[in-house]
Amino acid sequence: MNRSAHHSDSFASITSLVNRVRAAFILCTIANRCLTIICLLLPLVAPSQSDECVSMKRDRHRTLMEEYRHSPNWDGYLTEDTLNLRNNETEVDLSRQGFKEVHWHLSSFVGEGYEIFELNLAYNNFEDLNELTFLKFYSLETLNLSNNRLHSINNLTFGSLIRLVELDLSFNLIHTLERQAFDRLYALESLSLRENCLITLAPNQFHFNDHLSSVLLDHNQLAFLPTVLFDPITMVDEIYELDLSDNNFRRMPYIETKEIALLKIDNNHIETLTVNKSFNVRALQIQHNNIYDADLFKFNRAEHIDLSHNNLDNIVGLHEMNQLEYLDLSSNNVSKFDYNLKYSIRNIPSLVTLRLQNCSLSEHNIQGLLASESILNLDLSQNNFVSLNVSDLSRMRSLQYLSLNFNYLRELINYERLGQEFPYLELVSLSFNRWNCSYYDQLNAYLNRTHIRSTSDPRDCYINGTHVTDSYVTDAFEPQYTMNHIKRDMTVLRNLGRNTIYFMYALYSTIRGQGNQTVLHQQQQDEELHNLERDVDRLLGMLAFLVSIFACVLCVAVAYGGWRLFRKWQHDRAVKVVTYNKRANEFSNGVTVSDVIRDNSAA
Repeated sequence: MNRSAHHSDSFASITSLVNRVRAAFILCTIANRCLTIICLLLPLVAPSQSDECVSMKRDRHRTLMEEYRHSPNWDGYLTEDTLNLRNNETEVDLSRQGFKEVHWHLSSFVGEGYEIFELNLAYNNFEDLNELTFLKFYSLETLNLSNNRLHSINNLTFGSLIRLVELDLSFNLIHTLERQAFDRLYALESLSLRENCLITLAPNQFHFNDHLSSVLLDHNQLAFLPTVLFDPITMVDEIYELDLSDNNFRRMPYIETKEIALLKIDNNHIETLTVNKSFNVRALQIQHNNIYDADLFKFNRAEHIDLSHNNLDNIVGLHEMNQLEYLDLSSNNVSKFDYNLKYSIRNIPSLVTLRLQNCSLSEHNIQGLLASESILNLDLSQNNFVSLNVSDLSRMRSLQYLSLNFNYLRELINYERLGQEFPYLELVSLSFNRWNCSYYDQLNAYLNRTHIRSTSDPRDCYINGTHVTDSYVTDAFEPQYTMNHIKRDMTVLRNLGRNTIYFMYALYSTIRGQGNQTVLHQQQQDEELHNLERDVDRLLGMLAFLVSIFACVLCVAVAYGGWRLFRKWQHDRAVKVVTYNKRANEFSNGVTVSDVIRDNSAA
């Protein structure tokens, strides 16, 4: 009886679980479809906002372009002659010219494409681009169309630019991107759509851009993004930078991708930081929002988090961030979540930099708050400290840099123990406080006897209520090798690689040109040799003709001479010489000339 009841209860619980899972699946499907519909209808819901943005940025562009109105190409057409194709230039700069349209002849000539690798068309008046505009720019790698009047990007606008690496469309009036606008940009690495009027993006907007590493979408009107923008399976590398700052987001967008090295979403209107799936972000900058509740459980792989200038009341999930190195909670009221912070900081083994600037901290709520063996840099500036006991920070023995600038400090209790409590402390900043000069002189004298150096001016103190001098504050709490350094180095490497490619291509072009010249010279020499051989053959023919004529004449002369001799011989043989003997009065019988000659020869 008990066994059957147990089985029936188990079956009922399994059935209930299955029903719940089915209901959850149906709800997720409905929610996904609703989000898709919102994504498609959002541009129609807020046309006035987009129109206002377009109008404002058109006025900005008009004001900016007044400086270049004197250009001879103002409101002109971009033609083949202006590209300087005859000079074989691979980098063409046609910015600040005021071109209004690309002439259709540019893509109508029959032949090979233009060998141009960099084309700068910034600061012009282009408004529309079609599928024929860049039809013959097959070799283009960098295209700058910033600061124009472009309104939309069609599916085939960049269809022929399969080698394009960098595309800059910033500072335009773009409010619409067709779904397949970038599908044929297979080599695209960097895309800038900053300072436009985009309201949303289409699903799978960057599905075929497998090499995309930098997407800048800041200063738009974005309020919603579809979950699927990229193809995380086929992406070659991580997305280095995705900038969504200065938009209209009211909730944290979730984007499926391989990995995002740097996600900027500051200066929005986000109130709760929470996502439903694990978000693979290494650096998250979400400062200057209205966040009051931060759930960081899904960001457990982050290394850098900036939550400064929010309205935090609660923060959870920090204790599970085992790779976190940089945490900025400045300009929040830490007293509202001091227990969570106290528990979390001591459980983050990799935390190096902690910034608690302007967090309403004082000597009354600092006790026991900070305890960590890994923190090297601590920023407690712009708080409400009047006095501070060194022992309150004694559980941070690895500390190397401490900033106490812009407080109300009059006393640093037990400062004689700084060298013992912090054996690795190198720098301390004490500027812009309320130090009495005599006490401050004693403090600086102690610091001079230890390994600790002060970055403050020794005269930054008060004598009888009068401030003597100001210090020069140079706080630098960014990690020694920040994401900006990585971006800079990656840019250097990319440019180095591109310059190497250009050099190799120039070398190849030079060698190919020299080879072509050598072949042409060889052909010319072969032709000259052939002409020489033909002239020699002609001369030999003429000589042979002359020799044959001479031989014929000689043969005729010999034949004629022989004939003459033969006739003479016949004549001499036939003619007889008759002599008359006067005494005998008789004639001889006569002899021939031949007989006479023979007789003379014998005699």
